[in-house]
Amino acid sequence: MSVVPRDDSLPPNEDVGPISFSLALALTIFLVITTGLRLWARSANRKLGWDDLTIALAGATAIIRFAFVVLQWKRGNGRHRVYLSDHDYMIINMYGWWGQMLLFISVAFLKVSICLLILRIKDSKVLKCLLHVIMAGVLITNFGVVIILIAECQPIGFWRGKSAVCWPTHIRIYFIYATIAYSVLTDLICSLLPLVVIWNVKIPRRTKISVCCLMGLGLVATGFGVARAASLGISTSDLSWAYCIAGIWSNLELFLGIIAANLALSRSIYVYFLGNGDAQQTLPGSTGRCDPLQSGYLDSNLRGDRFEVPSTMIGSPRRRGSETRSSDSDILLKLGIQKKTEFWWTEDDEGQPQKQSP
Repeated sequence: MSVVPRDDSLPPNEDVGPISFSLALALTIFLVITTGLRLWARSANRKLGWDDLTIALAGATAIIRFAFVVLQWKRGNGRHRVYLSDHDYMIINMYGWWGQMLLFISVAFLKVSICLLILRIKDSKVLKCLLHVIMAGVLITNFGVVIILIAECQPIGFWRGKSAVCWPTHIRIYFIYATIAYSVLTDLICSLLPLVVIWNVKIPRRTKISVCCLMGLGLVATGFGVARAASLGISTSDLSWAYCIAGIWSNLELFLGIIAANLALSRSIYVYFLGNGDAQQTLPGSTGRCDPLQSGYLDSNLRGDRFEVPSTMIGSPRRRGSETRSSDSDILLKLGIQKKTEFWWTEDDEGQPQKQSP
């Protein structure tokens, strides 16, 4: 019996496509659950903000990206080029092109959402300037990659091969390297900033530690971003294999980043769904089952002969919670209009008390 000699010039017939699909599926499930709970709790308490809108956009684009992961996997993505037909290889690269655009768009929304969330906790002038600079850089770098992906070939799409006239490949790849480097830097800043911001807010120490730990999960995403950069190369001869591995790191970075941003509000979500009715807010802009207008306090001191009740107020959902309050100011604002009435007691010359009102 003759033995067919093995061609050592060919790469092994391996397939990492199932790993890419299974991991992306698990991450997508966690993303949908955490994002849904966050938006549900915030919406029910009338606390939706721009950070929630941008995280919803990040989640939506990430889910669409997962759909392209599925389409690529069905075509054989994760295998080496030599084991695929020309048509399947072209379709895989086309889906990958869409997936790359969705990746950078989603990352941009994610980073902006994290910055806006930090500003809801504390919005000092210095912090606001710093985070606005970070957000501007995030939008420029990530959408810059999107523009390059669209403009680098005529007609659009590098997957068309010789039928398209394209810029040199290294332009796109080096710009992606620069974007990843900036993304890693912003991950570090946005993960470490809560250590400074939260620690100066007057909330329980246990809450500070838990929030900082959850925001620190962003450092894990930073590590995956570094791994993504290391897996990229300037060679484009075996994209079905190389880009599938890079896509695994990209999905870990993106999906875990969104999940970590949602888990940073896990205490608020827990209070809303499982807490008691008297639960109070732990962070400005956080949620709970309590009335959304119960975020302010009025002085209720009894001074001498003067009786004072809360003044007439109209509550507003936009009212921001105070970071400090006195220990004796425990009358919560109620929904509706409250009236302030003051009385003074005086005595006439005969010692008879008289009631006066304004």
